[in-house]
Amino acid sequence: MDLGDLRAFCQLAEGGNYRVASQNLHITQSALTKKIQRLEGFCGVVLFERGRHGASLTAAGVTLLPEAQRIVSSFESYKCLTQRVAKGIAGNLNIGFGISSYHLAPDYIAKFKKHYPEIHITLNDIPSQKQSEFLLLGDLHLSFSRLPVAAPLKGMKLCTDRLVLATHRTQVIDENKIWLLLDSLDYLQLNPQRGMGLNQQINMLLEEHEKQLSAVQEADDIQTLLALVTANLGFTIVPASVKHIANEHVAFWELSGESCSWDVGLIWNEKLESFAKDNFIQFVKKMQTEHR
Repeated sequence: MDLGDLRAFCQLAEGGNYRVASQNLHITQSALTKKIQRLEGFCGVVLFERGRHGASLTAAGVTLLPEAQRIVSSFESYKCLTQRVAKGIAGNLNIGFGISSYHLAPDYIAKFKKHYPEIHITLNDIPSQKQSEFLLLGDLHLSFSRLPVAAPLKGMKLCTDRLVLATHRTQVIDENKIWLLLDSLDYLQLNPQRGMGLNQQINMLLEEHEKQLSAVQEADDIQTLLALVTANLGFTIVPASVKHIANEHVAFWELSGESCSWDVGLIWNEKLESFAKDNFIQFVKKMQTEHR
C-alpha cells in the first residue's frame, strides 16, 4: 500500500470532487483516478461511487476513511518530527555531571530548555571516570566533568574548581597553620572508588605538602560527607563548588598549592552524531562568549 494512495483517498473524500482533489494534490485527474483504483485493488473493495455530483463514499469507504486519515496524519506528524530532530530542536540528551558542576550543569540545562523545549534531557550524577567511559560507549551525549580529556573526547572549559578544607563552624582554624592543625583532627574521606578523580587530586595536593592523612571514616557521597562534618565528627577536603549544597554548620577554608585546582568543562564524544548534542554545545559556546 502506498501512502500517496491513502493521501489521495482522504483528499477526494474531503470534497468528493476529482478536479479539486487533483489540484490540491498537484497531480492530474487521471493520476488521481489511478491512485484510487490501486488502493481499491489493494483493499479489495470499492471506495467511491462516481456520479453526476462527483464522488461519494461507499459504505466500505466510510468505514475505512477514519483509519486512513489517522495513518496519513501520523505520517505527517512523524515527518515533522524527523525535520525537527534533523535540526536538533527535538530529541533526547543524556547528560552526566559531577560534584564540581552541581550548580553549573542544571543552570545551563534550564537555560537551554527555554530555547529547545522539545529536547528531553536526562541528567545523572556520575563519577568523572565513569562519565568518560559512558561518553565513549555512547551512553552519554554530554558530560560536565573535569578536564583535560583525550581524543575522541573533546572539552570546553567552563570554570575552575579547587580543593578546600571543610570543618564544623565551631572549629578554630589558623589559616597560616592549616596543614599542622590537621594532625589533631579526624579525617573524613569520600570513598576512593566513588570519587577517583577527586581522590587523585587530594593525593597530589597532600604529596605536594608532604602530608599523609589516615581516614577514620568514609562516605559514598559528598552529601553524607558534609553531614558527618555537620555532626562535628571531623574534617574533610572537598571541591569548593560543594558550598552550593552545604548547610550553615559547615565552614570552608582555602588551601594552597599547585595541585589545588583543576578545570571543569563540557565534554562530548566527537564521533557520536547527534544534532541535539551539537545544538547544546553551540548554545553553551554562545553563552560563554556573551559572558566574557
